[in-house]
Amino acid sequence: MQTSSEAAITAGASRRRGYDTAVQMALVSTYAHPTRDSIERMLTAAFPEFQVENFSVTEVLKRHREWIAPNLWHVAAEFGGEIARRRLSLREGYFRTTYAFTRLHDAMRQLIDPQRHAFSFQMQSLYDTSVPGVPHFIYTDHTHLSNLHYPGFDRRSLRSPAWLALERTVYENAAVVFTRSTDVAADLTRFYNIPASKVECVYAGSNVDVSHCGPPDNAGYSNQRILFVGVDWKRKGGPELLDAFKEVLRRYPKAHLTIAGADVSVDLPNCTVLGQVSAQQLARHYAQSSIFCLPTRHEPFGIAFVEAMMHRLPVVATRVGAVPDMVDEGVNGYLVSPGDARALAQALCKLLADPTHCEALGGRSYQKATHLYTWPSTGQRIRARIMRILAARGREDASDRHALA
Repeated sequence: MQTSSEAAITAGASRRRGYDTAVQMALVSTYAHPTRDSIERMLTAAFPEFQVENFSVTEVLKRHREWIAPNLWHVAAEFGGEIARRRLSLREGYFRTTYAFTRLHDAMRQLIDPQRHAFSFQMQSLYDTSVPGVPHFIYTDHTHLSNLHYPGFDRRSLRSPAWLALERTVYENAAVVFTRSTDVAADLTRFYNIPASKVECVYAGSNVDVSHCGPPDNAGYSNQRILFVGVDWKRKGGPELLDAFKEVLRRYPKAHLTIAGADVSVDLPNCTVLGQVSAQQLARHYAQSSIFCLPTRHEPFGIAFVEAMMHRLPVVATRVGAVPDMVDEGVNGYLVSPGDARALAQALCKLLADPTHCEALGGRSYQKATHLYTWPSTGQRIRARIMRILAARGREDASDRHALA
């Protein structure tokens, strides 16, 4: 429900724009993904007084066919080596050039209108879609220079200084940069010199409905079932998990590993490879597991962690990206260094040895997830900050009108 001051903000914005219908917010997304839909639902619920108007970066770039030839030249100039070494696809390169970045920035001025949009909200930070006169907000789970934290990252994969300079403008032109994790918030200040006052970590929620997760169906955490969820097998630490599971089986021959998402060939007993599964099927596997393990090597955020925590599972993972925000060592799980299969096996065995301890950690996972990692709570954090900025802008407009009177 709107407060009187918030209602005044909306009414004032409508009067300034000269129409009676609800003021719109511009939602700019970069690619189709379940998180995009979750964010739109979150914004719709958090800002009921504003209508959402969607803009797709991909569609804007495709619409301008006159950009194709010059952009392909830039693809060759900027990414030719990476494409030749098959470290980047032609399609990926097409959407990452400095040319595409600048053309899109200019094109958004024809789409986002200060007379129609109260503010713009951009998912991720691959482009700068800010428009003068419209308060602009970013919501991202990464910065490009955050890659420097990941073990084994090849610095030759960094984008050019010209592209990095453009990326900096994404953050500089935003009224606020919202992040999903504290490490990305810190990187904005550390690597890009963005004032901490312009950055706020608001976390994120799950892309599947976890509101009705009941008690786990795992024999009181004694069924020794471990669950892995991830499509990118190597990046998510799958090979290390298999090495660790070999040691687990020597100590707990009845232990079982379920692999969801990835479609890999596994030559180990007590392993079930599911490949891609529906959200409903995945929920059942969460409920029937005693431990969630995702020893990822590179993880900007990781919605699967939130889902596991909502299903009251203890988590064994790695100290990378956003994961330390979610997993408190010894409180709701254990963290190991990326690639350390031995430490991974030790953490898993510690939990398998004590179902009561598993249950206690799983309960704390659920408490933390329901406190920080839901879309309604994220939406309210975002709303509070945006409404303060819109209110301040309204006061400035009123002051300007008074000075001209």
